[in-house]
Amino acid sequence: MQIEVQTKKSKELKTQILKVVEEEVVKTWVVRQSNGTKFLTHKPEQWYDKVLIGFTEEEDKLIFSINWWENYGEPSKDIKGYYIGRLTELLIVNFSDKFNRFEIKI
Repeated sequence: MQIEVQTKKSKELKTQILKVVEEEVVKTWVVRQSNGTKFLTHKPEQWYDKVLIGFTEEEDKLIFSINWWENYGEPSKDIKGYYIGRLTELLIVNFSDKFNRFEIKI
């Protein structure tokens, strides 16, 4: 599962998302790191670290992908769906002026 966000400013959008999470403007997400790469995970204890949302910057889009810690194993379809839904909410509520459209790919 992934979300592709159509934007001409993928790096800027990624930076802004990480900033509002790191500065706790958005309190329901947290940044986690692995080997210098930053990921998002949902902060409530029930969901914490079940999924890591990764970023891939391309010229005309920012791709959010589902990742997970190797020792936790692949999350269920339900958990992945929950994260995609919450990420969609984050994008629409806080960043809808930064992209033209987005597509969820299952």
